[in-house]
Amino acid sequence: MKIFILSVTLLLSVTVVEVNAQSPVSWSYSAKKTGDKLYEIHLVAKLEEEWHIYSQTTPEGGPVPTAISFSKNPLVTMEGAIREVGKLEEHFEPLFGVKVKQYSDKVEFVQTIKLKAAVKTAVNGHIQFMVCNDVECMPPSKNTFSISLN
Repeated sequence: MKIFILSVTLLLSVTVVEVNAQSPVSWSYSAKKTGDKLYEIHLVAKLEEEWHIYSQTTPEGGPVPTAISFSKNPLVTMEGAIREVGKLEEHFEPLFGVKVKQYSDKVEFVQTIKLKAAVKTAVNGHIQFMVCNDVECMPPSKNTFSISLN
């Protein structure tokens, strides 16, 4: 019985490591000061070759669009919408039956924010996204982030 439990535990450990190691996207997060109490928050997705991530404006019925949510912070106001910086690709995808909007290689999601006072704080939130290649799609994932503002 002990050998069976040990075997199952080892098998599950190996499976978890393989699933985490196979992610075709890596994220980085940063803040850039652009003026007095003004910052740009950069959420950067780098994708392995042949993988795609989807625009926030991908139409309904298609793959899961990227969605970014910021936690409430009384010291911060959002200025405008989240911009996408990268080479947008649009094409009809027969698998979904809609025209998809996607990025390959790299995309930056940029949000301008303004501090209400000259204080140190952090911007927190999460990103929900889906990645696909020409053969398969990974299940939607959710990453959390915390970015310090000094």
